[in-house]
Amino acid sequence: MTPPATHEIKTKLQVTCQNCNLSDLCIPRGLSHKDVERISDIVTRRKVLQKGDFLYRQGDKFRGILAIKAGTAKMLSLDYDGNEYITGYFLPGELLGFDGLANERHACSALALETLTYCEIPAEQIDKLCLEVPNLLRELFRHVGRTLTTETDHFMLSQRGAEERVAGFLVDLSDRLSRRGFSGAEIKLTFSRHDIGKYLGLTLETVSRILKTFEAMRIITVNAKSIQIHDKDRLRDILASANNGE
Repeated sequence: MTPPATHEIKTKLQVTCQNCNLSDLCIPRGLSHKDVERISDIVTRRKVLQKGDFLYRQGDKFRGILAIKAGTAKMLSLDYDGNEYITGYFLPGELLGFDGLANERHACSALALETLTYCEIPAEQIDKLCLEVPNLLRELFRHVGRTLTTETDHFMLSQRGAEERVAGFLVDLSDRLSRRGFSGAEIKLTFSRHDIGKYLGLTLETVSRILKTFEAMRIITVNAKSIQIHDKDRLRDILASANNGE
């Protein structure tokens, strides 16, 4: 007979995966009920992190694949001279930790931008779990592929003009929020304009100027803690014009 404490823990973990409202975006997507149950036995629910807490630091030992359950995070990387670069933003349902797979040490740091919770598949369980749930490997590859696509898109965006970079950044966040059931017309500013500039390779002054320009064009409204998008099609037009060389 299963001890009450063990049964209670298993039930909580099953809620994490089986009944999670992010299941179509996270690891369980496309897996059978039995597969999700097996993952639920392994997945651990972490403590709540506060703004400024690290999920992991550059150089830390790889401990597992993390799935953000609530909140947002940014990815940081330091070069040999100590210069900091922002290499990504992560939303609920997105996975972190793949940067630690190659050398079993994280190549970047992941920092919570607000109160954040996440689930984790421990590193020591990944090989065993992929053998027991073959479809899990396919899902992990899918997320790795999406990460590579995102990095490629970001590189291509970095080759464009300043207005195109800011427009692309807003469209990307809006689309990702919409896929997660949030309002794609409102972007919560958990990151600063300075961070946006570092991510896009622009100065703070340039980001502020372009946001004001978009606001004057009535494409967006910038508030203290959010950006309202009134006309995403015009933002897309800015990107399309850049692609067409206009």
